[in-house]
Amino acid sequence: MPLRTFSTAVFAFVLGMTAPFASFAQSDAEAAAELRERITVMIDGARCNNIVNCRVLGLGSRPCGGPEEYVAFSIWDTQVDEIKSLAAEYNFLREEVDAASGTVGTCNVLTKPAVNCVNAHCVTVPSRR
Repeated sequence: MPLRTFSTAVFAFVLGMTAPFASFAQSDAEAAAELRERITVMIDGARCNNIVNCRVLGLGSRPCGGPEEYVAFSIWDTQVDEIKSLAAEYNFLREEVDAASGTVGTCNVLTKPAVNCVNAHCVTVPSRR
């Protein structure tokens, strides 16, 4: 087999082998997007009577560690175990998507915010550290 034909065959084989990984990463990205939407719906409104009802949840994954964002949610009107389970699954999928796509970023870590109950809604506020 001539070298050019051989190298073309090897390239085609390697390309064929990586295609499932590309679709796997795409399906992870789609699953993560669906989970993020479910989480958003579950915490929508985050109603509270006072700060005792409010919590912070880290979502996503940064390439050097830590969450992509923090959101406030209410333990008063949210199924806490379910939201934490969905968040853990979402965070895992975001890590997988980043690893599969080779995502890099600056290694700055978000400071976990505090929460407050403002106008009967849980909100994140800058931490006082």
